Amino acid sequence: MKMVLRVFVLMVMFVGFSANVWAAEGTSLSQSVYKLGMTHGDVQLIQTALKKDGVFNHSKTTTYFGSITKKAVEDFQKKYGLTADGIVGKGTISKMQSLGLLGDAKSTQAVSRGSSRSGVAALDWWSQVSKMIDKNDVLTIEDLDTGKTFKVQVTAGTNHADVEALTKEDTAVIKEIWGGFSWERRPVLVYTGDQIIAGSMTSMPHAGVESAPGGTTVSGRSGGYGRGYNFDFVKGNAMDGHIDLHFKNSLRHKDDKADPQHQQAIKKAAGL
Repeated sequence: MKMVLRVFVLMVMFVGFSANVWAAEGTSLSQSVYKLGMTHGDVQLIQTALKKDGVFNHSKTTTYFGSITKKAVEDFQKKYGLTADGIVGKGTISKMQSLGLLGDAKSTQAVSRGSSRSGVAALDWWSQVSKMIDKNDVLTIEDLDTGKTFKVQVTAGTNHADVEALTKEDTAVIKEIWGGFSWERRPVLVYTGDQIIAGSMTSMPHAGVESAPGGTTVSGRSGGYGRGYNFDFVKGNAMDGHIDLHFKNSLRHKDDKADPQHQQAIKKAAGL
């Protein structure tokens, strides 16, 4: 009985060891599957491999597996007769490895295990970010300190982006991070396409009424804003009005001046 048990344990250890060897050493990647919405250092290696093959044309590589990466993976898979599902699994990884696109595990290890903020850019609000995001765009936000994520929709903003939680579940995550609705400036990472942008955010909804149509004139707007234009367009999200999302060199709406606390938080998000 003891001999049978010992053989079983050895078999389990061997299977586990073999799987780890395939994932870490055979491909220079630490995971077996990479797909849309994933954030991982290895994604940068995959984007580099796709760039070498000519199917990934984005100017920068990041750690975020966004829609641009998914499309590039699909093009790669079609090119080599693989199932074009946009997911980087064993077959796709093996093809990249056989083509010499992933490089040597030892030479790439430092990149794939690098900072979680690898690829984060502190982009200028006026010349870059405001031209990258449009009204109604949905952004994924990651709180730098806790790593928790939620989604927001861009609904207004000129000097900076005004956003609203996409769902009541996203509002719950926001309140969990900030400990309720708050004007505290927190460093965040903003994911859009395959770009990760350094930002700063508060969680205090203002200038809106959830129960009234957005864009109309209402009284009793949140945050003590009184009567005026209703900046609440996303309904059913348990939030009255919008919240502020700042980027490098963005300004406050109330006085057209930069907010020092927001700008400092942006630098922290960028690792500067």
